[in-house]
Amino acid sequence: MSIEAAVIALAQFDFGGKIRDDDYIDVMNHLVTPGLLLLAATATYLKQLLGDPIHCWVPTEYKERDNFLNYIEGYCWITPMYNVPMEKEIPKLEEDRNDYTMGFYRWVSVCLLLQALSFKLPHILWKTWKGFSGMDPDRIIKMAADGDMEEQEEDEDGGRNKEMRERGTGGEPKEKEKKKTDNKKIGPVAAFIDRRLITTFRRRKRGGICAKLNVFSKSSGYFLTIFFLIVKLMYAVVIVAQFLVLSKFLKINFFQYGVTAAMKQTDWTRWEDDEVFPRIALCDFHIRQLQNIQTFTVQCVLSVNMFIEKIFMIQWVWFLFMLLLTSVGIFRSFVDKLSRYRRILFIKKHLTIGQDFVEFWPPPRAFTPSTSLDKNRSPRDIFRNLSDKQRSHVKRLIRNETFQRKFVREYLQADGVFILKCIHNNTSNMVLMDILFRLVEHYMVEQELVHEQDGDGDDHLRLGSATL
Repeated sequence: MSIEAAVIALAQFDFGGKIRDDDYIDVMNHLVTPGLLLLAATATYLKQLLGDPIHCWVPTEYKERDNFLNYIEGYCWITPMYNVPMEKEIPKLEEDRNDYTMGFYRWVSVCLLLQALSFKLPHILWKTWKGFSGMDPDRIIKMAADGDMEEQEEDEDGGRNKEMRERGTGGEPKEKEKKKTDNKKIGPVAAFIDRRLITTFRRRKRGGICAKLNVFSKSSGYFLTIFFLIVKLMYAVVIVAQFLVLSKFLKINFFQYGVTAAMKQTDWTRWEDDEVFPRIALCDFHIRQLQNIQTFTVQCVLSVNMFIEKIFMIQWVWFLFMLLLTSVGIFRSFVDKLSRYRRILFIKKHLTIGQDFVEFWPPPRAFTPSTSLDKNRSPRDIFRNLSDKQRSHVKRLIRNETFQRKFVREYLQADGVFILKCIHNNTSNMVLMDILFRLVEHYMVEQELVHEQDGDGDDHLRLGSATL
């Protein structure tokens, strides 16, 4: 199993449902990375709560009294400590010691939780706003998936019926094979997509050049695609923001932290306390006595900082890996979603497969040809009554590259192809081709490439002449 398949399988383990309208890089950003950060936050919190995050060296008079030791360690843990290098003298004044204060280690769990939330924000924005495009991917994919399940059940039932017929007695004639009927759940999906596409097409035609250039308009045909690409860019922005925020939080250049830390870890010739995550720190505490208040300074070992240091080292490596992976994913997505050539290639591929290999189109003939001119008849009903000559002409038209370009450029646009690719990723090729050919039928009828003829001729349907 590839890494991509493993990540998608993890995403479908039902953290967000089985409907996927993103790729494995998005899943790693909004699911895997927050999961790792939550795991690190939990481990850090348990280390601080159940472990011994601090050990202090106390004055001689307090060594034999455990209650004083517990008090000192508890007090030093909840108050800011300060780290003065061994080669420097400890400042006399308390105000001067504030220049060396440190206390970030107490907030690491909260920091990790906020980081996990920040990686979820682009995905939450996508889930919340994608429906405002008027073409809700979740609803369409769910309807298509229901149709896919119906086809699978029909195939299973057909296989069982065939097996039962083959087991019949030799003297009895075999039952006539039942023709596979149209999937009743696919028609509404295609009709729903068509309504949105044709509405967008008409608005864009009325709006002129301004409607075509405004890609953020719902009638542009690019709204959903551009929004999807913006969300992908947001993942990269979130990763870069992690480096900037951690640089401020830890008071270092986090962009270079991984390299510097690795060099220190591999230097076995000498040991020195880490400046970013110091193991040794000083703590001042006050004891109130009858006559005065005495101030004591103790030296403490922060063992939790060794654990925190490893977390941020792993985090640096992971964020760098995710930044590179996300950058590659953004480039691929921009090429795939905005390239008209790739959109046409995708549609052409499945039109060819549907006609030449699977014999998916044309649809089966109606048992009783209709001769009425009912305006409410669906495009599928019209195409089921085509003559052999008309069917042959339509098949040639579908193979025509000029027709395919117009079909993608004027009708589907970027958003229509985006939806079809989502359907392809969540269902089967058969469902995709069923919907695609129904959309072709809708487009031909609406563009009057195929329409009914008034009169009593032999063919009650005729083909319009389209200027391609």
